[in-house]
Amino acid sequence: MRDPGSQVTDGPLFAEVALNVPLRAGDRVFTFGIPLALQSRIVPGTPVRVPFGRQTSLGFVVGVAEQADRRVRPIAAVEERLPQLPPDLVALAEWMADYYVCTVGEAVAAMLPSLAAALRKPKADPGGAIQSPGPVPEPAAPTGVVAQLSTAPRSVAVVGEDARFDAYAEALRWAVEGDLGAIVLVPEISQAERMAAWVARHAGAQVALLTGDVPEHQRWADWRRILAGEVRVVVGTRLAVFAPLPRLGLIIVDHEEDSAYKEEREPRYHARRIAEERARVCGASTLWGTPAPSLEVVYAVRTGRAKAITVAPPARPAVSVSDVRAEAGPLGGLFGRRLYQALARTLPRGRAIMFVPRRGYADFLLCHDCGTVPRCPRCGVALTYHRDRSGPGGGRPGTAARVALRCHLCNRTEPVPEVCPQCQGAQLRPHGIGTERVEQAARKLFRSAPVMRLDAEAAPTEASQLRIWQQFQRRGGILIGTQLLIKGVGQVRAAVVGAVGIDAALNLPDFRAAERVHQVLTRLLRLAEEDMVVQTFSPAHPALVAFAQGDAAKFYEGELGARERFGYPPFRPLVNLIMTGPREDAVRDSADRLASSLAGAGEVLGPSPAPIARVRGRYRWQLLVKEQPEHAARRKLGVLLTEWKLPRDVKLTVDVDPVDLL
Repeated sequence: MRDPGSQVTDGPLFAEVALNVPLRAGDRVFTFGIPLALQSRIVPGTPVRVPFGRQTSLGFVVGVAEQADRRVRPIAAVEERLPQLPPDLVALAEWMADYYVCTVGEAVAAMLPSLAAALRKPKADPGGAIQSPGPVPEPAAPTGVVAQLSTAPRSVAVVGEDARFDAYAEALRWAVEGDLGAIVLVPEISQAERMAAWVARHAGAQVALLTGDVPEHQRWADWRRILAGEVRVVVGTRLAVFAPLPRLGLIIVDHEEDSAYKEEREPRYHARRIAEERARVCGASTLWGTPAPSLEVVYAVRTGRAKAITVAPPARPAVSVSDVRAEAGPLGGLFGRRLYQALARTLPRGRAIMFVPRRGYADFLLCHDCGTVPRCPRCGVALTYHRDRSGPGGGRPGTAARVALRCHLCNRTEPVPEVCPQCQGAQLRPHGIGTERVEQAARKLFRSAPVMRLDAEAAPTEASQLRIWQQFQRRGGILIGTQLLIKGVGQVRAAVVGAVGIDAALNLPDFRAAERVHQVLTRLLRLAEEDMVVQTFSPAHPALVAFAQGDAAKFYEGELGARERFGYPPFRPLVNLIMTGPREDAVRDSADRLASSLAGAGEVLGPSPAPIARVRGRYRWQLLVKEQPEHAARRKLGVLLTEWKLPRDVKLTVDVDPVDLL
């Protein structure tokens, strides 16, 4: 342990205290003496104040020992204004420190609302639980999930769209009737309140809501009520996985495949993985709900660590994959013949939805004379070409478009140059497919049909998304959007669903690219009533062939085979190490040094510039470590971080089990 001082304690016992400091500050936990007057009060989970450096810091006791290997300073006081951390969360924090390469204090800080908010005088309104409305309705169709949850392994994946809610209802009633606590996780804040109301109706219990947009003082009030056993069911986003339920018996993870469960700040935990470990610590059951399971859950089922219940939809619309090269339509590769014919049959009176992975008009602007692509001076990425008609004119013919180049990383906006800044040529043309370009083409092809757009520019808030869906339901026509079509609020089904420009997502430099496309298309399929047409330059891609055939098992079998062959998760743990800083030479040298130090702890790929090599003026270099054996690289990395002195302006980010390699 790092020695925080030299004063000798009066008591014979010693406490290991978790402080919210990074590993470079010393160790995973710090040792302090327990004064005789406090010995009866100090147990794992107790909040304390301790001398650290020249100040007093807040921490939590995570262990008590009878001896220390050096002279230590004593605990200053027990912090009465903070609640005691439950034993299962203490154990979970210690596991997180090992798994995610951080201090125990950083793990504890990720679990709790702001400590500063807890120390302030509470406000008058502490919030409240969502009340159960009364008698609990029976599930529409028994799924047998309770029998599965009650026997080992106590993890069940329910694969299906709407039918998974029948399993949730059965499982929640089983937990409540058994006087067990339950946590229900959803990926997005916009879904949490609706899910909480649904759970209150079907579980017959009060429900607490824990999300990142709840004020900190209210989160603390709810946290204390949950800890006291006043609320037995908690619904929320990824942070709700840490809810301090006294008798936790069930964790439900809705849309477990969603990348929103991954925390973007350090420690970069994944709520699905945390749920799995917390259930193990508490002896609880886990229920994964998804229309398109992640490879991790599929592998868990295949290896016997989980069971699966698959509920097929009552009917599947016709699905076709259109080869853009062979089916040129009225606008070349933008609307192929098959997609155009399906839309023409439906519009203008019916409803159609078009999915486009990227917003903007085009991916980039290209000079056809010299090949120059305008790039963001701070981030180095190609500036996205925007040609937006969704402003005050509402997209009416004759309305002037707002044209600009925009960086989607730092939001820098520049005017579109009239000539190439490099060669002064006049052949600057947009390339790629974005929502604005598809919107413009749809207005030309289907002049009598209403055309609406749903992306971050057209609908930046939940309220604006809901308005667009309501307008689409009322007026019909064609709705063009990004993943907000499946992740936002207010979805309305349409006769025809099309997907264009998916090749950009399918060919990203990321081993999860095909899995993500499969999941997005599966969720889009739910919105289609009659036809779904996927346009692509790669009609023979295994993910698209399996999707068109409705054979998810075929896709998973091929994808798991490729992952095993190349040593990617879920077969080998992956750690993504990203060095960032304003000086590229310092970043590169630090990355080289780290790669050399990790030799022998696994297969080290790199270092190399990250796919997005610069963001907001900071250069990014990346190492990927395929661990062999498991935890070898993390153990070595944990030691390095306590000894290394990186340049002051260079930062290392440790991302275990990354979901995004860009």
